[in-house]
Amino acid sequence: MRQQPFREIARELTRRVREGIYVPDSALPPRLELMREFGVARATLDRAIRELMSDGVLIGRHGSGTYVNGSGVGRRRVAVIGGINPEEDMGTPFDLTVIPVSELKVKSAWKRLFDFDGLLWMRPEAELLPVIDAVGGQLPQVLVNRVHPGTAYVSTDHRGAYHAITKERLALYPAAKVFFLRSSLNSLALDYRFDGFVDACREQGRFYELLHMPTEFEAKLALLHERIPVAPGEMRILVADARAHTGAVMRFAAERAACWKRELLYSDFDNDYGRDVWGVEVTSFLQEPSRLFREAAAKLGRMLEGGDDGEEGVLIAPERRDGDT
Repeated sequence: MRQQPFREIARELTRRVREGIYVPDSALPPRLELMREFGVARATLDRAIRELMSDGVLIGRHGSGTYVNGSGVGRRRVAVIGGINPEEDMGTPFDLTVIPVSELKVKSAWKRLFDFDGLLWMRPEAELLPVIDAVGGQLPQVLVNRVHPGTAYVSTDHRGAYHAITKERLALYPAAKVFFLRSSLNSLALDYRFDGFVDACREQGRFYELLHMPTEFEAKLALLHERIPVAPGEMRILVADARAHTGAVMRFAAERAACWKRELLYSDFDNDYGRDVWGVEVTSFLQEPSRLFREAAAKLGRMLEGGDDGEEGVLIAPERRDGDT
């Protein structure tokens, strides 16, 4: 998907204003000169200029032509696709517009993205990857908490975290049976965690049992009782891809009278609850949503200024909380 010529012209003229090539209160070069430079018809150039006048970048002076606005260019317009939580938006230099994912389900709506200077994709899932690929390098864009080849990103290192803890526990307990509790939810972040777990099992030459967890609590509990044997002195390693399964695991451990760190090891993600909730402190990984957003916004800002080519992503290790499990 290529952006329309008038948008490319508008973006280039805006860049020249921001970089001082066209100084405030100076006249825009003659229309014929710009038409020859960009290789477009008068109507295309006029449309680009109208866009910039609407945005306040340029102003028209009756009888004198078109000038750069002496008040300067306003904040860069950035679309946040997927919404933003209050704890994430700690303040940015951008004029942010939230675009719900539902608005991009129709391909004809994708062109709206080119109305902005840059894009921040908030935890995009697989259905948005074709849109991201279609935008490509035509517009600066950064993924927040997701990783996609060829696109700039700032993400929690989900895969690395699960690889590290799984590898460590497999090495400590070479005879333990290993179980992965997999959610039914389709999520790239959950996929990354599972991939990290599998990487560690393969490196250690260990087999594991995959439990496809139901959504209902009682069904989860029944599956755990059915599939995970507990015997005195025999270690079982459980790794869950999300906190959603922790309640069932805690009940299972209590009903089987299993001893933590002697017969059961368990870890999950985003579980900051204390002993007053579970009776134990669960070993978990904690993300920093506000940091992810701040660093993604900063990266986008550098890309907009031409100081960051956007090719390298940033992985941020989550905080590991070693608890009782």
